[in-house]
Amino acid sequence: MGKKRILVIDDEESIRFLLREVIEDLGYHCLEAESAIIGIEVVVSENPDLIILDIQMPQMNGLEAIQKIRKINKKVPIFMLSAFSHMENVIENMGVDVQEFIPKPFDIDYLSKRITEEMG
Repeated sequence: MGKKRILVIDDEESIRFLLREVIEDLGYHCLEAESAIIGIEVVVSENPDLIILDIQMPQMNGLEAIQKIRKINKKVPIFMLSAFSHMENVIENMGVDVQEFIPKPFDIDYLSKRITEEMG
């Protein structure tokens, strides 16, 4: 079996670059999408083992994307990223099915630890 795959969906290229470095340093394969729409296509075609998803994106936000992703794959773990710390409460109150809320700017050591734990 090949490397486990982590999909990063974020419209900011610098965030995707940083996360790709972290993910590859941990020994996983990084898939990337610059929009939720492309990210959903990647979920269908690649069936990633973990998704790291930004909330604020043009065209379709992360919350809308989660609803679509859950129709495709109910079990894939999802980490939400947001520059808005109050979004954690919004997500919890909405009952959105995510494993982790990661505020931006994120702590790379903490994120690395959580990825490793989630990927087993």
